[in-house]
This record gives sequence, C-alpha cells and structure tokens, in this order.
Amino acid sequence: MSDDGHQFQAELSAAHKAVGEHRRLSERLGVVQSTLAEARDEFAQATEVLVAETAEVRKLESLSLTRIWAALRGKRADQLTARRSEQDAAKARVAAARAVVDTWERELSAARAGLEGLGDVDTWHAAALAAKETWAIQVGAHGAGELRQLSKQTDALRLELTELREVAGAIDHARTALTAALHHLDRSGSLAVDERRARAWPHSNSFILSDGRKADEMDQAVGLMRKAGASLHVLSRQMDGLGYERFEQLMAHEFIGTFDFLFDNRFNNELFMNRLEDTLDRVHGALGAVEQAHQSTDLRIVELGALLADLDQRRERLLMSM
Repeated sequence: MSDDGHQFQAELSAAHKAVGEHRRLSERLGVVQSTLAEARDEFAQATEVLVAETAEVRKLESLSLTRIWAALRGKRADQLTARRSEQDAAKARVAAARAVVDTWERELSAARAGLEGLGDVDTWHAAALAAKETWAIQVGAHGAGELRQLSKQTDALRLELTELREVAGAIDHARTALTAALHHLDRSGSLAVDERRARAWPHSNSFILSDGRKADEMDQAVGLMRKAGASLHVLSRQMDGLGYERFEQLMAHEFIGTFDFLFDNRFNNELFMNRLEDTLDRVHGALGAVEQAHQSTDLRIVELGALLADLDQRRERLLMSM
C-alpha cells in the first residue's frame, strides 16, 4: 500500500474507532439517565418520609392536653424517643439517596462531556470512507470493481427510496382529502334526510329549496374529492414509473366526475340520495385502494432501508480490509 493508502487507512481506522466509542458512550448515557431517574425517585420518597417523621416529632415536642396527660403517665418520653429514632433513620436514608444522586449526576456529566468531545463522528466517518473509496478506485486497488458495483446498487436503491417517499406523500394527501370528503358527504346525506322528513309534515309544500348548509357540505366534499383526484393521478403515475401494479380504484378519471346535485323536491330526492350513495361507495373504494398502496409502500420502504444498511456494511468492511 502506498503512503497515501496508509494515510487514508489511518484516518478511516481513527474515525471507525471514534464511531465505536460514540456508540459505547451513547449506550452508557442511556443507562445513566435511567439509573439517575430511579435515584431521584428514591431521594424524593426518602424526603417525603423525613418530612412526615419530622412533623410527628414536632407534634410530640409541642404541649397539648393529650401530650401533657401522656407525659404525666410516663408515655410521652418513650413515644418521643421512638419518633426521633425513626426521624434519624429517615435522615440517614435521605443522605444516602442524595449521595447516590450526586454520583449518577457526575456520571451523566462525564458521559455528556465525552460525547461532546468526540464531535460529529458520523460525518467524520462518512468522509473517511468516501476518501478511501475514491483513492481505491483511482489507483485500481484490489476490490475497486466490487466498490463500483456496490455504489451502483446503493444509488439505485436510494433513488427508489426517494421516489417511494414521494408516493407516500401522495398517499397521505389523498387519504386526508378522502377522509374529509366522507365527513361532508355524510353530513349532506343527513341534511337531505332531514329535508325529506320535513316534507312529510302535514300541509308541507311539494317543493322546497335545499338547505344552504347541505349545498355548502356538497361543495366542500366535491372540492376535496377533486383534490384527492389530483393526488391519485400523481400516485398512479408514480406507481407506474416504479413498475408497481396499479390499483384500479386509483384511476382518478374513473373516480372524479362532475357532481351537479339538483334542488330537492319530493320527486328528485331519491335521485339525489342514490347519487350520494354511489359517490360514498366510490370514496370508500378509493380509500381502500389508498390503504393498500400505503401498506405496500411502507413495506417496501422498510425493505429498502434494510438493503441499504446491508450495502453500507459491505462497503465499510471492504474499505477497512483494503
């Protein structure tokens, strides 16, 4: 190995060692924080007991008819001695608990100082790996071909992961819009039922204008469904681009249409309710498809994370061995 190679290797070894030390101190910090929390709980409980015992001693030391009578009978001194003994024990428990807290607080400070002293070891380690990799490829070191292959695989997986996260964003937008649309559709349906009941009253007209609230609910529902449709268009294209099977319910042009609901009267109320039920069915269907896409996307994101972690480990082992 050339002098440059030895230099890169020394830098990588130092960074690798620092990463290990950072991991060890981080684990130590977690243990210390947990133990310190328990020690502080013990100190708080011991302090409560001491406060209670001190209050009892003060009661016995104070003069009252009951205690004067107890003193005359010779019992007060015994009671006071017993209480003071319990108070002393409580003081000792508090002191011991305080000492334990102090010890673990010092451990906490030491662990934090150690981590701060190490600095950003992840960035250092990543830079050392990249420098060693660049050198190895440039000089055609043993394993350079494998490094190139690992790099190509990593880039491909990272690109897919980025695209899948965009898919996940489209899924979240569609699901949010569809769920909100369901609320407005259900509300408009309830209002339509109320209108139908109002017409059943004696002497009611055969024609009444729809409640303005229902029209507002439908306007909001339609706006949300069109917003969901835009997300579904994006989602369908992205899934095609990734080579995944497209869900039929994600075809936005089959889901989103023009919803021109009529003014209600006793003759077209049934038409309105039928169209509303059909729309509800389509929204529920789209939500079901979105949920399937969510599950499959999340699963693939987890798989990609594991594959990338494996590639990173293989790359690091190869560079450390060169």
